Amino acid sequence: MSEQPKSIEKKKGYFQLGKHWPFVIVGMLVFHASLMVGTILVVAARHDLYVDKDYYAKLVDWDHQREMMEAADKLGWDIELVAMPKEISPGYQMQITMIDQEGQPMDGALIELEWFHPAHANERAFLVFAEQGEGQYKASVDAVNPGFWRAELAIRYQGTQAMVSREIEIQ
Repeated sequence: MSEQPKSIEKKKGYFQLGKHWPFVIVGMLVFHASLMVGTILVVAARHDLYVDKDYYAKLVDWDHQREMMEAADKLGWDIELVAMPKEISPGYQMQITMIDQEGQPMDGALIELEWFHPAHANERAFLVFAEQGEGQYKASVDAVNPGFWRAELAIRYQGTQAMVSREIEIQ
């Protein structure tokens, strides 16, 4: 007769049998779900940072705003916005240069600026530029955080209304 092979000893203990994998998978799913719920709670608590308060009014008036956004391009206006650090106090000096399609400086415009960081849409600054002559306009902005800032200009010049939107990097 032939010899019987030795019987393989069965592993003893629950985790030695390989039955722990369902607990690992369930634990990972619970961890992921709690992480997602925590993220949603944090974002929901600070929703005012990400939502534009005038969103509905802008939505209703979208056609008129789109016409105003295209007006400066249609008229051939060249509008340059530059942010320069102030020398004396913290903040920036905003300077706009406006030139018409014939290359002439545009004096006598009323320019308003809405200035904000996209990560903090609820913290907006509203400025009115002072005319300096030769198509130059200036305004001061108090100290701001570095990053990319959104500048939305509302311009009134000789009966024409235009809107211009720029992104400026502050260092």
